[in-house]
Amino acid sequence: MKLDKRDFRILILLTLIAVGFTALFYYDLNKKIDIGDREVIGTIHFKNNIVQRKLEDQVIWERLENNSPLTNKDTIRSEAFSDAIIRLKDGTEINIDENSMFHLDLTGEKPSLEFSQGSLQVKKGSSKEANIVIKSQGSEIDVTSGDVKIEKEGQKDLSLFVEKGTSKLKHNGQEIDVESGRKAELLEGSEVTVKKIPVKLLSPGSQKLFLISNQDANVNFEWALDPGFSESLIEVSRSPQFKLQLIHTNLSATKFKSPLKEGTYYWRVKTKDPKTAKWESSDTGKFFVAKDEPLRLDSPANNADFRYVTSPPLVGFSWSKINTARSYKFELSESSQFSNILKSFDTEANTVSLDDLKEGTYYWRVTAQSSFSGTPDKRVGPNQFTIKKDDSYPAPNILRPANGTEITTDEVEKGQAIMIWEGNPELAKYKVEISKDSKFGSIAVSKELATNFYQPNWKDLGTGSLYARVKGIATDGKEGEFSPVSKFSIVEKKTQEEEPKKEELKKEEKPKPPAIELISPVNSVVEMKGKSSLDFQWKGGPGFDKYEFVLYQIQSGRRTAIYRTQTKSNSLSIKDLTILDEGTFSWELLEHRDGNPSQSRKGNFIIALNQLKTLKPNDIEFISPKRLYKEGKHK
Repeated sequence: MKLDKRDFRILILLTLIAVGFTALFYYDLNKKIDIGDREVIGTIHFKNNIVQRKLEDQVIWERLENNSPLTNKDTIRSEAFSDAIIRLKDGTEINIDENSMFHLDLTGEKPSLEFSQGSLQVKKGSSKEANIVIKSQGSEIDVTSGDVKIEKEGQKDLSLFVEKGTSKLKHNGQEIDVESGRKAELLEGSEVTVKKIPVKLLSPGSQKLFLISNQDANVNFEWALDPGFSESLIEVSRSPQFKLQLIHTNLSATKFKSPLKEGTYYWRVKTKDPKTAKWESSDTGKFFVAKDEPLRLDSPANNADFRYVTSPPLVGFSWSKINTARSYKFELSESSQFSNILKSFDTEANTVSLDDLKEGTYYWRVTAQSSFSGTPDKRVGPNQFTIKKDDSYPAPNILRPANGTEITTDEVEKGQAIMIWEGNPELAKYKVEISKDSKFGSIAVSKELATNFYQPNWKDLGTGSLYARVKGIATDGKEGEFSPVSKFSIVEKKTQEEEPKKEELKKEEKPKPPAIELISPVNSVVEMKGKSSLDFQWKGGPGFDKYEFVLYQIQSGRRTAIYRTQTKSNSLSIKDLTILDEGTFSWELLEHRDGNPSQSRKGNFIIALNQLKTLKPNDIEFISPKRLYKEGKHK
């Protein structure tokens, strides 16, 4: 069959429609959902792997991170080998296990949790307002004064264990009080059965955290049996259903010790009833083994020096994130002993910015507050920094082209020749002058601009030696000093570099790993308008353990770490765009091999909301961007 032009047009139109809707679906699937003005009722304080939530009026599931806020009427679910600790504002704690799902509705006089499947633990908050009802297929569990554990697999029946206090159960018209140490089985269409559990788990306690460095955690298990019971069977698994058991051991004692690697674990103890010869099981205990992450102050560096002329500088504080921390306490003082604390507040972020600090010497420290009871908080610091007031603005420092360098005509053709200088956020604009005369008797280029980078029309200047200088201009029109003159040349071809001498070439005892190649963004202007993520790509050789990624924002010549993570992939996407701003950034990739850092690479880029007309992002090459920075005053 032959298609005419009309058929072709229809086919092309349908193809475009299909591609468009596919793109819209992909965007909707991966976009960061805005909670808007919804009421925040709690926070994810700790999570492993994949935990998601669905807003009341949404159909898309959003992946949650540590410290993600939860809103009223959210539905929460966890995937396999995933779990989380959730704390509501009234102090109620919900510990969700893998393959579990529930819906929160805290409106009205009877806040409720609609439990669908899986297993979870609810610990009642200490406040008077903390009073939540758990609902599941017509049954209600009133967490009046108790800490309870509930379990439900698919459409099967519900089981309830009261760990502490008392809970009221309503099922099939019955209302029963279930006390501590008892377990209730809810069978649809029949009466509730409540029995005492003859085994009490003592150690490790519920939600216990074991921190390890390089070795496994030596976990001591201990339990108590009711009188008349003597035989024990301990089971330890990574699954709350104990599908794959790591430990399955018969004992005559009530203690057991075993080394365990990083992960989430569930354990229970069974004992044989001497009268019926049946095995009775304890409730399920849950504990965590995690790496002991160091708390580190990243920026400002110790003994850092901040200078200003009229407006106090914006000082950005940042420190490392710890997965087991629920929040951080930031403290600032003029005393190294913190006898007089100027600022003190809690935050769930790992950054703080202050712009009201006067001239003087300051000390700062951070305390990571643990998500796990019984685990001590971590404190690091103090670090010291100084703020000094100057009488005049310092002269800018030209970073590129560096003094004595050469720019080829090929680089000019490709748009890779760009001027970059270090400035001052208090300056409103800069004046750039380029001349063929070292004394600037004749000015070839004179340009005023608000950015700290500029691309002249090099072709108009021809080949040969050139001289460049830059000075800053404040808002009130006051001009600073010119920078030191940078002498450079435009040439057809660069001078051949001297070959290394043979005696300087030494054979390495151990072969070097394949070099990391940063792909993007490197030496480019990234246009973020309309984008939902900032994407990074690189190439590396086989045999690596992992990559450590750090993103820095560069301001006033100082790098501030704003994002840090680890990955085993060759790409990374940052979807939380709230940490970004227009300006200059750098990213560092550290490769680990055989458990140790092996090599690192750094890339630099500029974030803009509107692309510069004279530049092509892939054409820019920064030769010496150790310090670039974003212009403009901070508000």
